[in-house]
Amino acid sequence: MQEKTFKQLLMSSNYYTLNKQIVKELGIESAFLLTILIEASDGLADNEGWFYQTIEKIGELTGLGRHKQDKIIKELIDLKILEQKNKGVPCKRYFKVNYGMIENLVFQNQQSSLSENSKLDCQKKTNYSVENRQTSLSENGNNKEYIINNLNKKLNHKEHNKSYECSEDLKRIKEWFKENKIDFSKKHENKIIELLKINSLGYLLKLFQEQIDILKNKPGVKNIAAIFSEHLFKGTVEINLKEIKRREIEQENLKNEEKKESENNEKYLEIFKGLSLEQQKKIELDILEKHNIKHFSELKNKSEFIYYRLISSFIFQELKEKGLI
Repeated sequence: MQEKTFKQLLMSSNYYTLNKQIVKELGIESAFLLTILIEASDGLADNEGWFYQTIEKIGELTGLGRHKQDKIIKELIDLKILEQKNKGVPCKRYFKVNYGMIENLVFQNQQSSLSENSKLDCQKKTNYSVENRQTSLSENGNNKEYIINNLNKKLNHKEHNKSYECSEDLKRIKEWFKENKIDFSKKHENKIIELLKINSLGYLLKLFQEQIDILKNKPGVKNIAAIFSEHLFKGTVEINLKEIKRREIEQENLKNEEKKESENNEKYLEIFKGLSLEQQKKIELDILEKHNIKHFSELKNKSEFIYYRLISSFIFQELKEKGLI
């Protein structure tokens, strides 16, 4: 499944949509936090998929405290759904969502269950069909040979297509084509059956609708159905250039904000260094105790440069609270 589309499957622009299967596998709080991180990834991730998200921002969006966030993030990392690394000055948390692992962990069980149910349904329908035909054999002895041959042909045909005749997936996609005024030829049907073997119904409908929406909003497109079908057969997609541009602007704005934040922190560090040694020591102790990072004092002995940049944002808060800036 393509990463971009899989992200959109898990997101909603106006509401938080929690996938039932994810909630079942991870729990509601973990599913909620994962959804928040996926939203952030979609708008802020760099080319390698890494994005920056603060404890405060996650808390604002979810209502989860620092301790709860750390616990859930650790669980997601252990499941290899999430990666985390700290970088930058001051040090910041960067995350990367592993969409392939979400598919493997969450949807594999669901697909196995659906497959098993489909087999059971097929078995029931086939048994019922055979029973009816056996009744016909006993009632129509003169036509026995014809009926047997006809029965074998139909059963062979059913065996070939049972995965799709026993589900509503193909029927639902046909309805979608009709709703969007797109011809559903035999060629379309064969392609859809091929796609259904490796993709879920929900994923395909989401992808198809996204493509239709892009074509509807694209200037100069006269025959949406023809272009859609051409992409379907070639295995290509339309690109939303406006969305790409929007994300590029967001990325640039984020970089500018980080640069500005770094410059401000340097300015506050200069003010801090201008205080008496006693005041500096008092502020540092307050920071280490308040934020439960006493172990940072060991880092100070190794590299004061890194140490002060790690706590620079806390220094700003202390200076502001004490009326020193």
